[in-house]
Order: sequence, then structure tokens, then C-alpha cells
Amino acid sequence: MTFEEVLNQALAMLQRQGRVSYRALKRQFGLDDAYLEDLKAEIIAVHQLAVDQDGTMLVWTGDAGVALEPAPQATQRATPQDQQHIQAAPVLPPSPDAERRQLTVMFCDLVDSTVLSGQLDPEDLREVVRAYQATCTEVIQRFDGSIAQYLGDGLLVYFGYPQAHEDDAQRAVRAALGIIDTMRTLNTRLEQDKGIHLAVRLGIHTGLVVVGEMGGSGRQEQLALGETPNVAARIQGLAAPDTVAISEATARLIQGYFVCDDLGPHTLRGLAAPMQVYRVLGESGVQSRLEVASARGLTPLVGRDSEVTLLLERWEHVKDGIGQVVVLSGEAGIGKSRLVQALQDQVVREPHTRVECRCSPYHQHSALAPVIAHLERVLAWERDTAPQEKLSKLEDALARHPWPLQEVLPLLAALLSLPLPAQYQPLTLTPERQKQKTLEALLAWLLAETEQQPVLFIVEDLHWVDPSTLEWLNLVVEQSPTARLYGLFTCRPEFTPPWPIRTHLTPLTLSRLPRPQVSRLVYGVTGGKSLPSEILMQIMVKTDGVPLFVEELTKTVLESGLLREVEGAYELAGPLPPLAIPTTLQDSLMARLDRLAAVKAVAQLGATIGRQFGYELLRAVSPLDEATLQHGLRQLVEAELVY
Repeated sequence: MTFEEVLNQALAMLQRQGRVSYRALKRQFGLDDAYLEDLKAEIIAVHQLAVDQDGTMLVWTGDAGVALEPAPQATQRATPQDQQHIQAAPVLPPSPDAERRQLTVMFCDLVDSTVLSGQLDPEDLREVVRAYQATCTEVIQRFDGSIAQYLGDGLLVYFGYPQAHEDDAQRAVRAALGIIDTMRTLNTRLEQDKGIHLAVRLGIHTGLVVVGEMGGSGRQEQLALGETPNVAARIQGLAAPDTVAISEATARLIQGYFVCDDLGPHTLRGLAAPMQVYRVLGESGVQSRLEVASARGLTPLVGRDSEVTLLLERWEHVKDGIGQVVVLSGEAGIGKSRLVQALQDQVVREPHTRVECRCSPYHQHSALAPVIAHLERVLAWERDTAPQEKLSKLEDALARHPWPLQEVLPLLAALLSLPLPAQYQPLTLTPERQKQKTLEALLAWLLAETEQQPVLFIVEDLHWVDPSTLEWLNLVVEQSPTARLYGLFTCRPEFTPPWPIRTHLTPLTLSRLPRPQVSRLVYGVTGGKSLPSEILMQIMVKTDGVPLFVEELTKTVLESGLLREVEGAYELAGPLPPLAIPTTLQDSLMARLDRLAAVKAVAQLGATIGRQFGYELLRAVSPLDEATLQHGLRQLVEAELVY
């Protein structure tokens, strides 16, 4: 890839996300440090479309409408025309030095480090601690955590700052389990080289903090203040060696995704009341929020009758041998997966094969990760299944179809990281040719299923798809019209489907619910019991018709102690305070705002005035000139954070 191609892709990535860390750029484009420095200089010095924030990331300051054309080399000066265009692009200020936000904090510490220091020479100890820190850092970065401080042999880690994600609590727990798992590999080497074995304790807590720059005299750090980091450190002290302990606040956010053991209430120094603590045993295997909700019982589907009708009409076409693809688009929480579930419920008694793939934010750079995960489920592999048994199951599955095993099995064995038995010829293809033949083999397998009975092929969360899986889906879409194949794909608005409009392809965008349907959804959550009108109105106003927000805010109200049940209805037990954003939605909303880092200051200023604010008042209190303020508001409106 040429420098200009990397530059344009980096600019597009930066414009889309608002800010991008240098680590993300290095990982995305495989850059070395020198190449990265050239790229930074080109974007900041020549294009002047970004600023360097704290030496850790680029923050977009260019106009949203800038066309990304092939750029001049870094050694060239901008033309006068470029200078005029640059001056016309408003530059928005960075966000305030300190922010109030929800943060998941992880504290990781070595067990018996004092004993270890007595066993090893200081130089050897330094080497061991650095190896331990490098092991932890690699795992933490994999889940986009940020190491705030190295505290001797301890690590203070933030999930949710400087970049929030909608699943920061999950990321923290996955990182903690990953550290314990990776430490086993490190210990194998340390036991051989130095005769020692390391153990770690990890504690995690989620709560509100104020995070920003702290320190002075040339030494400054981005630190979170509040009780959250202290609680995480206290909980870490309760964990047994090589285990993860979490607070009740974190446990609520990861409920259903992980298996936990209740350790009971514990009195933590500095806290007035005992805190419930849990030990994380491992992942539950649940992949989506809908699966978690299904275990508790789903609320009735509201306001989607026309969409369900359309999906069922396309299913009838598929049964007649006319393949269909529906691309279901909508923002987070709008109900895409719920609609997919509704279709599955409708066709469950009809003969068909269901194939499900789910894209993941953790595997966006892992080729064909959703397909591999699907094959592992289909082949009923367990974590401890021996490679030979895995290969035998793969052979049995392929033998059901009239394919030459000598050609197909080596391709899929390589895809699934299985050793090839001696009776098969090793692959001698170029990497590109091997990938192409693998994609063709996967397509043939999928189409072979359609010859037996109709196939409902579900691919969720295409906004996180890796390039190889998208390339395979291109082949599927091309071949689907002549097969009994129903492709049902879900994505968020930031994903632009690469497929042209075809007669067998239907784009379907989900809109927000109007207030009468919000009211129906609320009654579904309350079990048909009415709420006081003032609470119902607050829910309608503050959730903006997003079904997930409606459900979570209603549940928060029911659990808050604000209400009491009287004769099959709820009434207020006291004065009604303003309803706060549920903790389950804090990360999701902050993630949306962080993706617009260049204009976040405008959103924060408007929110300070109130949920509704007039332009005249905003202009009066804003330090920005009118053109810059208008530019920021325009971007917020386009992102549907402001109306």
C-alpha cells in the first residue's frame, strides 16, 4: 500500500471516528515508528486537519465535508488554494481538561512480590517484572484498555477513557481473564529459566469519576479521581491468586456474559456500607445482549408489524427457490436483533437450516473470525478437544457432501489451525490463491446446505466485520438469487453496504418508536401495570423512542424505590427527582460522544444548559465564534445526538 493510500485511509478513519490513537494506527496499517511519524506529520503539518493530543492520539479538526483526495508528499508545502481551504475549516477546541464519566477500573498486582524480590537478583527481578508487565500490556491493549499507572508491580488500568466503548465492563473482565490465561505461558518459560512461578490478583469496579490531567513540575498524568479506583484496589486485595474479583456494579453490567461466584458482602476500608463481591469463573458462551435478555424473558415486540411482514414475505420467496438478502440497519438499541429473533420465532416450525455468524469488535482484524466461530459451534468443538478429534469431526462433516476431501480439507484445516495428517498433501498455493480457494470452499458448503432445505443465514453486526469475511459475503450475495438462501444481515448506520441495489437485495432501516408505541413498550416492561403520568412522560422524553433505552430506563425506575404498587398500578412513594441515565447505557452514550471528539466540547456545553437549549443562549455562553459553533452543531445533528 502506497503512502498516499495509507494517508487517505487514515484520514477517512480519523474523520469517521473523531480521534484515533497512535496504537490503533500502527495496528490498522502495520506501521513502524518512523512511518507513523511521517504519517502524523503529513496529517498535522501539511493537511492541518488534526491536532496531536497529549502525544497519544490524533484529534480531527477538519470540516466534515472535506473531500479526501490523494495528498502531496510530506516534504511538499501546501498550495495557496490548500491554505485558503484550511483557513475556512473551523477548528474546534478540545474537550475540557477534566471530564465526569463512568469508568471501569482494573487493578492488577503480583502476589508475594516481596518474597520474589528476596529470591532474585535485582537485575533478574527487573527482567521478570518487565516480562510480566509486557504480558499484561499486550492483553490490555487487545481490549482497548489504557494503562494509567505502573505502580511497582501493580497496574492501574482504565476501560472507558480516553475512548469509551459500549461494553467497557465486559472488556475489563475479558482482559483480566486473558491476563491470567497468558500468564500460564509466561510461567512455563520462567519456571524453566529461573525456577519461579508468578501469580496475579485482579480487581474490577465500575463507577463515576472525574478524569483528567494531574501533576506538575513537568510530570503530568491522566488520572481518575473518586472512589472507583480505590474500590478496585481494595477488591483486588480480596481476590485469591490467579482469580478476578469484581464489584456488584460491574457484575450487573456483565450479567449473563460471564459465570460468577458470589463471595458475599465485604467491608472495604473507606466505605460506609459492605459491598457485594463476586469472583469471575469464566465466559458463559452468550454472545449478545438479546441472549442475556432471553434468559429473563423478552418484552413484547412493539411497533414493528410492517417490518415483520416484509421479512416473512422475503422468506416465502426463499422457499420458492428465489434467494433473498435483507440488510437491516439501525442505531444501537433500536431493535435489530429483536427483529431477527421475531423472524426466527415465526419460522421455527418450518423445515430450514439456520446459520449464524456474529462480527465482534474484538476480532475486526482477525480474518474470517465470525466464520471460524460458526464452524467451531457446528462441529461441536470444546476448548479441550484434542486436535485429532477436531480433525475427525471436520472430516465427518465434509464427507456428507460429494467433495474431494484431498482438496477441501487442507484448506479448512489451515483455516481452523489444525495440523494436517500425513495422508493429505500439504498446500502449495500462494497466500492470495489459498484465501480465494478457502472462500470458495466455504461458499460451496453454504450453498450445499440450501440443496437440502432453505437456509436462514444470519450475520449480525456488520459494522465490525473483518475484510476477509466481507469478501466472502460478497460471494454469498452474488450467488444467493439462485439458491434457497435467506441472508439477513444487521448493521449500524456507519456501515455502508458494498453491494449495489439488486432485485433480491432489500435495505431496511429501523426508525425510532413514536410516543404511543413507547407507552406500549413501557407497559410491557412493567407487566401491564400503569406508571404515574409524570414518570411516563420523563421516559418518553429522555429515551427518544429507542427501544433499548426505554426498557433500561423503565427497569431503573422500577428498581429505584421511587414507586410503590397499589391495586395493580404504580404510584410515587415521594417527590420525583430527574431520572438519571442508567449505568447500563452510560458507556454506550459516552462511546457515541467520544467518536465525535472534535465537537464533544459543543455537546458538553449544550448539556450544561439543559436537555433542551436555545441557540441564542448557547452562542452567548460559548467561547467559539459563530462559524465554528455552527459547524459543531451541524456535526452533532448529523450524528443524531442533537436535533
